[in-house]
Amino acid sequence: MLYAKQRLVVCGLPLLHRVFGALGAVRIVVEAKEGTLAEPGAVLATLEGEARTLLAGERLALNLLQHLSGIATLTRQCVERVRGTRLVVRDTRKTVPGLRLLAKYAVRTGGGTNHRLALDDAILIKDNHLVLRGGRVGDAVRAARAAHPGLPLEVECRTLAEVREAVAAAPDLILLDNMSLGELAEAVRLVAGRVPLEASGGIGPELLPEVAAAGVDYVAMGMLTHSAPAADLSLKLAPLP
Repeated sequence: MLYAKQRLVVCGLPLLHRVFGALGAVRIVVEAKEGTLAEPGAVLATLEGEARTLLAGERLALNLLQHLSGIATLTRQCVERVRGTRLVVRDTRKTVPGLRLLAKYAVRTGGGTNHRLALDDAILIKDNHLVLRGGRVGDAVRAARAAHPGLPLEVECRTLAEVREAVAAAPDLILLDNMSLGELAEAVRLVAGRVPLEASGGIGPELLPEVAAAGVDYVAMGMLTHSAPAADLSLKLAPLP
């Protein structure tokens, strides 16, 4: 029997069939729905099979579901903090190697939105790219646009001066990197709706209402996938009568 030991957002139940189906004949009855809130003690699934098979898959199944439910739970907490505002909570590419697709799925299950999945989904011009272009934001945007006109283009800005230069180059999105709340609000006034704005860098759940009040459109939170605490689940076995 798989059950929750804490309040959590359920995520990863389809993986039970993947894990145990590869090990042997296990009958799985899913008792909960993906994306729903489970209270401590709630049964998420019941499994029936040989003890050897169940024990062989126990740790892998728990590791996956605890990781994904942890991401979904933290994402839901963040989304709830800004419910009723225009702010969209998004993830980043800061994921455990090999688990990106699952981590991104967990963010969506928690009510968040995915940023790009891979480098070729969209162009994001960051500080290292700007160094290679001599620090000129406008030149970097124009060069990237000319090279890949069909891809969405976002540029990272660390100062309001860079924001002014970026707006003139007309990217699809401007990322405000590690700016204070006052700087976020000033950037919103400066851009005046001409380009969508995304806040990023050291933003935790407690700051989200203030980030939303600053007026930006998106917030990118790496912590959703790289620092979400694992949810507490347990798989307990009992002999059949």
